[in-house]
Amino acid sequence: MIKDNLKNGKPDLSSRETHCFSRKYVIPFTIGIEPMKRLLIASFENDSEYEAIEPQLFDDEINGKGLRVLVYRKDKMVDVYYENGVDINHDTFSVGDGIGLHKETIIEPRQFEIDQNGINLHIAFTDKNQNVIEMKIKESSTSKKRMNFLAPVGNDIKHPKQLFLAFMKEFDFVCRNNTTFYAKVGQRQLKPSNFPLSRNGKKVFFARYSNYPIVGTLNPDKQMPLVFDSANYGVAEVEGMHIHLHEGKVFSISRSHYDKIVSIEFSDGMPNLYELDENKNYCGNWTYKIDDLIITGGKYSFCKKSQKVDVQIKVTQKWIPKNIPLSFQMFTIIVNSFRRWPTTYRWKGQVDLSDKIIPLSGEWIRI
Repeated sequence: MIKDNLKNGKPDLSSRETHCFSRKYVIPFTIGIEPMKRLLIASFENDSEYEAIEPQLFDDEINGKGLRVLVYRKDKMVDVYYENGVDINHDTFSVGDGIGLHKETIIEPRQFEIDQNGINLHIAFTDKNQNVIEMKIKESSTSKKRMNFLAPVGNDIKHPKQLFLAFMKEFDFVCRNNTTFYAKVGQRQLKPSNFPLSRNGKKVFFARYSNYPIVGTLNPDKQMPLVFDSANYGVAEVEGMHIHLHEGKVFSISRSHYDKIVSIEFSDGMPNLYELDENKNYCGNWTYKIDDLIITGGKYSFCKKSQKVDVQIKVTQKWIPKNIPLSFQMFTIIVNSFRRWPTTYRWKGQVDLSDKIIPLSGEWIRI
C-alpha cells in the first residue's frame, strides 16, 4: 500500500520497494559535482594588466591531477594555464566575461598546502607574453577559525554555461601580519589588495582560500534530459545520480563524490514530463543543497503542447549565510550581490517527447 512508503505523512525516500509497474520517466534537471582539492584567489591593486590570480589544485578522476591557474585580466577576460594531466571540459567551463586562452604550461615550483597555520603556496609559470608569473604566500597564523562561504563566482560570469555554485568550506582570508606575500609578472611587482574587514581580530589581504571546496552545478550546456525506466517508488540510479521517487513523482535528485554531496529537492514532488496533460501548466518549487545545507532554490514550470514541453527554471532564493562572524553577515547584507547573485539566473528550454532520443534544448541567461 502507498501508506507503507510514508513517514509522518511524508514520502519515505529511503525506500527501495517497487510496489507498482515500471514506467518511463523524462526529467529536465541534471546536477553535478566538479571536484577540487583546494583553491586560492588573490586580488591585486592598480596593475596595468592583471586583477587577480587563482591557483586551483585537483586530484580526481574527473579533472585529473595537478594545478590549474586562472589569471583575471583588466578587460574581464580570463586566461587559463594548466599542467599536463589536468582536464578541462570546454562545454561547461566559463568564468568572467569569457576565456581569453587555454594554455598548457609547466608550473615550477608548484607548492600549495593549507594547514593549521594557514596557506603555504609558491607557484611560477610563463604567461602568454613570455613573462614569468610568480606568487608566494606563507602564513604563520596562530588563530584559524575558518568558516563556510558561497563564492560569488557566478556573479562574474556573463554568459553562463551552467548554474555554478562554489561552496567554500574551511574558508578564510590571508592574514597581513606574520605573512610572506609577494607576486610579480616579469620584473613588475603586484601589490596585493587589502580587505576592509578584520578576521579573528587581525587585518587581512583580499586573498581568500578554501581547503575543502564543494562545487555543485545545475543543468550544464549540451545536456540531455534524464530518461529512464523505474517503478513508482524507491530510488533509481541514473548517470551517477540517485533519483528518489514516490507515487510516480520525483522528490529529490542527489549526487556524491566521496564525502561530498549535492542534491536538489522538490517539496511537492516534480511530475514526470512523459505523463503531463496537454496545454496544462505545472509549477513547483525546488531547493539546491550542498552537504545538506540550503544554498539556493526557486521555481519551475512545465507546459506540454503537441509532444513538446516548454521548461522554465527560475532561481528566486538568495543565499543566506550561516555560522559566519557578525561583521561578515553585515558585509553580505550591505554588498548584497554576495547573497542575491543566484537570483539573476534563469533557464529556459524545451523537451521534444516525440523524438526517440528525446533531445533537450535550452540555455541559462542572466537577468
